[in-house]
Amino acid sequence: MRPFDPDFDDARPAPRWALTSLEQVPPGGYPGGYVVRRQFTRQVDVFGYPLTLPTPLDVRLLYDPDGRLWMSDVPQERMMMFHNGQASRGHILVGGLGLALYPQYAAPAATEFTIVEASQAVIDIVTPTLGRALARLRRPVPWRVVHTDVAEFLARPRLAQYDTVFLDTWATLDAAQLPMVNRLRDLALDHIAPAGRLLLWGYRWMVGLYEQACAALLSVPPTGRAAWLAAQSPAAQTLLAPVATRFADLPAPDTEALAWCRDHIVRLTEG
Repeated sequence: MRPFDPDFDDARPAPRWALTSLEQVPPGGYPGGYVVRRQFTRQVDVFGYPLTLPTPLDVRLLYDPDGRLWMSDVPQERMMMFHNGQASRGHILVGGLGLALYPQYAAPAATEFTIVEASQAVIDIVTPTLGRALARLRRPVPWRVVHTDVAEFLARPRLAQYDTVFLDTWATLDAAQLPMVNRLRDLALDHIAPAGRLLLWGYRWMVGLYEQACAALLSVPPTGRAAWLAAQSPAAQTLLAPVATRFADLPAPDTEALAWCRDHIVRLTEG
């Protein structure tokens, strides 16, 4: 098995996600103006389709000091963390503590967690919850949190090899994130043990969004593509310009062009 599989899809239905009992961050105000709110939800949108839960689900929403929603444990997040957790084992390096969902899903096959988190506020708010969750396990699983940026951590000389590396430090599942994510991926590969695995939150979903954008661009007649590109965001223009150049004379998207787009975005890195 390759350490990193770009086709691993954590954005797919997973009925068993709800069977895991989770410790959740208590609602309320926290130092620095952070707020965790409690909400019960039953009808949600998950990966683009409506989901009606049999009973209302208790979720947590973390807001930053400016009142912006920063993190949540809504069903879509739980399903994605469930998939990644199911694929994890051994000594696990986690990039991004979040609301401590992933370690709880990964715990059954974990032997140790090393968690890298850049925000001291998140560490202060979430680590008590993670401690309670891991204390419930039938066997002890050592864990520690390293307060630093994950890119800086991964750029350091390797001190350990991890059986699993899971990274989740980008705020949105936007294809424009992929060059940055690919840079982290390449740094992380040096920290993987033999037969280990690298998992990246929402990677296949973001690649799929890029493939859709390529298909949309190439569906425009060649003479109209420059105007179509000009109407897109600057990030989209940067990512799609090589596609427009390479397939300038292609009248419509085909399998070969879309395969090139997929390979191109998987290879592309920042800088």
